[in-house]
Parts: sequence; C-alpha cells; structure tokens
Amino acid sequence: MKDLFSQSFKTKLKIIGDRPDMTPIIGLFFILLLFFMLGSSFVQVTGLKVELPEVGAPSVIGVEKYVITVANTAGGVEISFNDRLVNMDSLRQELVMVSTYSRMGTVVIAADKNVPINVVAKIISMAERARLTVVLLTLPQREQRDAVFEQQ
Repeated sequence: MKDLFSQSFKTKLKIIGDRPDMTPIIGLFFILLLFFMLGSSFVQVTGLKVELPEVGAPSVIGVEKYVITVANTAGGVEISFNDRLVNMDSLRQELVMVSTYSRMGTVVIAADKNVPINVVAKIISMAERARLTVVLLTLPQREQRDAVFEQQ
C-alpha cells in the first residue's frame, strides 16, 4: 500500500524573481498614519504670548479643546477663548455653552505668570459656576541642585 503522504504533487505555479508589490504596504502605512492622527489630541499654540508659572507637580490630562488664555499686555489683561479675544461677559456665555455641549466639561486656563491673581480667580469662579472642571496650565519645575560646600 502506498503511503498517502509520500506522494509529491506538481503545481503549475512558477517562481518569479521579481520584487514584491509595495502598493499594499504603502496603503497600510497611510491607514495607520490616519488612525494615529485621528487618535491623538493636539494642543495648539495660541496667538498670545504667555509665560507659564513653574510648579513641582507635573500632570497629564486628556481634554477637549476649550482653552482660556490670559495674557498681560501693555494695554492691560487680554483674555481669549479658543484663540478668540473675549471680555468677561462673553467668556461667561462661552463657558455656559461649553457646560451644555461638552462631554468632559473641562477647560484649560493658560495664564501668564504676571497676570493678577484676581483675574484668574474670577475666571475659575465663572467656570465653577458653570459646573466645569478647571485645569491650570503650568510648566514643570526646573531641577535645582543644592549648593555643595566643601570643607578645607
């Protein structure tokens, strides 16, 4: 009796010594690039120049794009909401709209370190009255080395 597994089969396939087609790989690359771009969140730099204060507690938080920028300029304090200059009354209306339509209910405040604290406190108070979570944007504290004194 013949062994069924020892038979050899002849195929009509021919081995071609050409390069593989790169089109599917390039398509896959662009699809992955699209998913990564859609999945990441971008924080855009606003038009107002702001010097953030340094603090020792770093935090990373994913938020929607509701950014309040408070800058101390020569003409006084300028407030912008998502890169649009606003005053306190229109900011209050914007915050009410955010609390109505936002899924996360979070606003980020990027305040210049030279802005008077009462302006930032008023903005935080308005956001809390609108039942929003407030995140104050800061820079991580620079590493400071202690002075070493040598005895002679």
